[in-house]
Amino acid sequence: MSGSSIDGLDMAYVEFRKEQNRWQYDLLVGETVEYSEKWLQTLQNIRSFSSDELKTLHVRFGTLMGEQVRQFIKKHHLKPDLIASHGHTVFHNPAKGYTFQLGDGQAIANTTRLTTVADFRIKDITLGGQGAPLVPIGDELLFDEYKACINLGGIANISFKHNQQRVAFDVCPANQLLNFLSNKKGFDYDKDGNLASRGVLMEPLYQKLSEDPFYLKPFPKSLSNEYIAEHFIPIIDAASGTVEDKLHTVILHIADQLHKAITFLQKRDDIYSAPVVHRELRTIKGELLVTGGGARNRFLISELDDLTTYRITVPSPLLIDYKEALVFALMGVLKINGEINCLASATGASKDSSGGVIHLP
Repeated sequence: MSGSSIDGLDMAYVEFRKEQNRWQYDLLVGETVEYSEKWLQTLQNIRSFSSDELKTLHVRFGTLMGEQVRQFIKKHHLKPDLIASHGHTVFHNPAKGYTFQLGDGQAIANTTRLTTVADFRIKDITLGGQGAPLVPIGDELLFDEYKACINLGGIANISFKHNQQRVAFDVCPANQLLNFLSNKKGFDYDKDGNLASRGVLMEPLYQKLSEDPFYLKPFPKSLSNEYIAEHFIPIIDAASGTVEDKLHTVILHIADQLHKAITFLQKRDDIYSAPVVHRELRTIKGELLVTGGGARNRFLISELDDLTTYRITVPSPLLIDYKEALVFALMGVLKINGEINCLASATGASKDSSGGVIHLP
């Protein structure tokens, strides 16, 4: 898969098995291949391309993905049964009934000579859902011992059990904003949040970010790359201040929005919640599993840790970086087996479904 922060092509090799009617997994290998400068520029500017150019790139990117998978298989001496591909999201507008992930599944199948499952989102959208988030099926089947699962990717999202159902929603922009600002200092990202930790809060910027109407919508809800580019980036760009101050402010904004989502859990569990809770006074009633690139941002994790009464668990580096790829692998297995891999309680669709298109080489 390729995330919205365009870090590179994520590939993971996973073995699944069912024991006592419960899915178990072994995440054995993970690797991220950075894009060439040409492909990076293409993906950054792809929304401005014509329909003919997009169709051509769809097949070209699928072929590229297939070639990278072939090298990954050869390098690690793997024997996969199938490939599950999320692709790279270019457009996502469930209100208008469409979504588009670059990377043709048939091109992947033909290049690798392996059965490929792709295009996981569109079926849910045709059923009235958001087509996102999809990862909650993995949270439900693989990580249900955690009170909530948070992914800090280009967009931050959360999933948890509510009224015996798995609910999930996009919370706020995350690494997309942080990387956008880090690029201005010549860095791909803000390692450990070091730049952000040197800044100070810009109250006017903080307020403007918090006033976005997306935050008033009830869940399930999802954010798109286009929405972030049109509504958040211009506000940050127009604000007067240093990059460090802007990073600091965005970190506090992300932590606050996550805290508001977690507060729903805290109220439900009837435990004390306040803007800052001293650690020695905490009542811990569960753990939050935090993954995605933002889990490595120590400043962000520290700010979130100060706000929540739950214990934050940051897992192994392999799971931090490849949990989403792991879950899409599971979704491919479920699709091949004809089992549900998309939860209506998370997306708002009219019913659960088994999403994805199967491509035979």
